[in-house]
Amino acid sequence: MGIFAVEYQDVPGRGVITQGGLKFRASEPSLCRYFAPILPFVTLNDLIGEAVFWFLMPSTIAVWSFPLLLYLKGLPWALIWMFGLYIFAQVFHLFMYVKPLNYLIFILGNRILQLVAYFVIAIVFMLKGYIAWAISLAAVFLFYAVGVSEIIAGIFTFPVNRFVGLATSDQLLRLIGRHYGRKYTQDDPTNWKMFD
Repeated sequence: MGIFAVEYQDVPGRGVITQGGLKFRASEPSLCRYFAPILPFVTLNDLIGEAVFWFLMPSTIAVWSFPLLLYLKGLPWALIWMFGLYIFAQVFHLFMYVKPLNYLIFILGNRILQLVAYFVIAIVFMLKGYIAWAISLAAVFLFYAVGVSEIIAGIFTFPVNRFVGLATSDQLLRLIGRHYGRKYTQDDPTNWKMFD
């Protein structure tokens, strides 16, 4: 197993659920059938793990860009730009998988690291007298850390999910599987059927 590998449970009638709580609609046997052409090259744990981290990409970009935007643009514009980046990343990551970027997400998507960075930046802002900026850092961190952002993202990704017929997590897992299908097999991964 590689660095992205995560543990998961196959819950009958509910699908595969990761340790972090991300749910995939298909069962483990169904995923093994779907990904059979690439499983000799990459484990199911790795595929699911890569999907988990790729799922975090939009919020990770938003969290790390906000302090810089705040410093450069001020509070109102920082919020506008951050949400714009977040929505763009939400839609982008449904259609494109960039594995090198996922390595960065693997590191920067860690909530503890984000919390420590935000705490340090908030102290710096408070020492400079920017109390509102420090408070906004706390609000933005909580917005993404507790998952409120996923509710808003759902509004923007709903049309795409309806068109494709898959939830975001399943879409990302299929996208990553197709990435490896093109890399390791002669099959056309767009012909694979994810659900029976």
